[in-house]
Amino acid sequence: MSNTTLQKKIDEGLSDHPSWIGRHTTINHLRPAIIKTVAAHPELSPALVKLKDDAVGHLEELLPQTIEAMKQNGFQVYMAEDAKQACDYIADIVENHLVVKSKTNTGKEIGITKRLLEQGATVYETDLGDRLAQLEGKGKAAHTLAPACHLTRVECAELLSKDLGENLPADPEILVGAARRSLREAFLKAEVGISGANAIAADTGAVFLTENEGNIRCVTSIPKVHIVIAGIEKIVRHFSDGLTVVRSASTYGCGQDIGTYVSIIDGVSRFSHPAINSLGGAQGPEEVHVVFLKQGRKEAIDAGCQLVLYCLNCGGCLNTCPVYNSIGENFGYKYLGGRGTVFTMFHTGNSEKVEEAGLSLCIGCGRCEESCPLQMPTPQMILKLRADKAEKEGNGFVKESVFHVLGSNVLAPLMQVGRNVQHLPFKQENRNDATMRFDISKLVPGAPKDRLLPTLAKQNFTEIIKNKSPLKHPKGRVAVFGGCMVNYAYPQLGLDLFDVLTANQISVYHYEKEACCGLPAIMSGDTKEATRMAIENVEGFSNEDFDYLLFLCPSCATTVKEKWEALIENIGDEKLIQKYKNIQNKVMDVSDYLVNVLQITPPKLPEPVSVTWHDPCHLVRGLGISKEPRQLLEKLGAAFTEMDEPDSCCGFGGSFSLFHYDVSRSVNDEKISRISDTGVQYVATGCPGCIMHLKDGLYRNQKNQEAVHIISLLAKAYRQGGNTK
Repeated sequence: MSNTTLQKKIDEGLSDHPSWIGRHTTINHLRPAIIKTVAAHPELSPALVKLKDDAVGHLEELLPQTIEAMKQNGFQVYMAEDAKQACDYIADIVENHLVVKSKTNTGKEIGITKRLLEQGATVYETDLGDRLAQLEGKGKAAHTLAPACHLTRVECAELLSKDLGENLPADPEILVGAARRSLREAFLKAEVGISGANAIAADTGAVFLTENEGNIRCVTSIPKVHIVIAGIEKIVRHFSDGLTVVRSASTYGCGQDIGTYVSIIDGVSRFSHPAINSLGGAQGPEEVHVVFLKQGRKEAIDAGCQLVLYCLNCGGCLNTCPVYNSIGENFGYKYLGGRGTVFTMFHTGNSEKVEEAGLSLCIGCGRCEESCPLQMPTPQMILKLRADKAEKEGNGFVKESVFHVLGSNVLAPLMQVGRNVQHLPFKQENRNDATMRFDISKLVPGAPKDRLLPTLAKQNFTEIIKNKSPLKHPKGRVAVFGGCMVNYAYPQLGLDLFDVLTANQISVYHYEKEACCGLPAIMSGDTKEATRMAIENVEGFSNEDFDYLLFLCPSCATTVKEKWEALIENIGDEKLIQKYKNIQNKVMDVSDYLVNVLQITPPKLPEPVSVTWHDPCHLVRGLGISKEPRQLLEKLGAAFTEMDEPDSCCGFGGSFSLFHYDVSRSVNDEKISRISDTGVQYVATGCPGCIMHLKDGLYRNQKNQEAVHIISLLAKAYRQGGNTK
């Protein structure tokens, strides 16, 4: 059922083109300002990480301190174990009164609006985006900061016209003015105001709120009763920490130094002089209730996923997530995107709900972590949940069989069989690529008829270089980890690297029985098979002596350099661990090696070549390699044009593009558009998987550009320069 529900959500997101336009318009508006303002305040992120580490790590100590400070200030504090307790407490206060409610993610989490409406209260969303979404009636919040970004101006005008009984034109100024008039009336009539909290200071009990519309200030000051709903993770140790939080939320969420309005609520309104304090203050609410929510928070901490509680809900991760960009709010549950998917596990405790939220939808590109003010490792937390799920429930016969083959010595002979029969299901489109002869998408998800895929090469990488004559006086010796794509689909890339290295007097070793690096298994949570693959490769490569272990695939490189470490150490074999450490210290991407170790000066390409560069996710964010490939292109004499957002994901994601090709294709189409806009001949990259997916996108979109690995351009220059045999 969960897979069916998830696919339905995906289909809904992909088919909703107006929402896609709205999301991209919003993100394109926000991101330039965010990038600029974040760069101007480098001190915020480390300060935020430090205070959140401290606060979440000491919640048991800070929680009673906070409650005591709040009570001293006149707050009425209630601790809710779950959503039901929170809703029951708030419902008893509200009864059937008119409520004005500001944006509160914790309020959405517990479903407070629905609960209050069911008991006869009138709830007026006062954030303009939330109000429009409320009037739409679909319970749809399309973005953390822009809940109604999926609606067009015309749709907004229709919704407000119907609500206000006026015929309003689709003019933003007129619509905002009309909404403002309506809001003022609601503020004055409301008996209860409900808000969230950006932060709560343990030392003073103060509640911090930041906004741009001014509605929160009205919600918290005009009605007689104010209710604050906050997860316990909103607590910070010091008053100054609260200021850091609201500044960070504005900087990373909106690209502002600080929000237009910052409200600090330190209790009920009261006079400063004790003699007249009993009068209850000149203005402001007579009662302030704070509802703390525990639901799932302790479970997240106990599971080692406490970082999910650091979130500011600034929406920065959504602005860069390729999957959210494609399907919007259909990725997540209660909270959006990958972080929302992680929190679903602790919010519901229901693995089926987690699957429906999008456990399998994280592509692993890492852009969310990069754009987060807290560098929250959401992809790693999702991998942990996948591993837990796989351990309990397995991955199914097909996946488990594939992973077993990838890590065994039967892969090479199976590929030989595949070469001999691939003409039956595939129709050759060009020399190296083919499409399906038949539409089997109903039988095999992710295999539509028009998808361009590489054909299995007649010889694998080992077979191609096996009979090459060794160098007589090499200056060094390297091993090459080909990976499945190079070994069986693009062995020419291996030969290209071999020729470039031998032209620079470097001898090459390749382990003939090389197994898969294990990344597909890791991404599916099958650490058992991934460990087996890692051991096979460590033992095999340890039998030879070499200076560096080079990679044409950064996904393989990051897996060997980072993910194998935990797999190998969990075995507890000291000899194996030492063998792995020796290999780990030698891992290098080929462009890094050529620029920073060999410091090559290749021949210029003999003919003019125009090129742009696509940064593979695992290369730029996994290995930190960005400038080296561009330096090589410059040395080749290529006319270089930088595309817009060169480090945005191409949509491949390994097995992601197999099981979620529809989403992968949507992400890829956006990348192809950016490439096309440059008008160059080639899009060069450093990942065979990216090449495969870019070739597919260029083919489907009927573009003239060609996707190439940078090593192929280097090999071409060396060969035409007469430097190889």
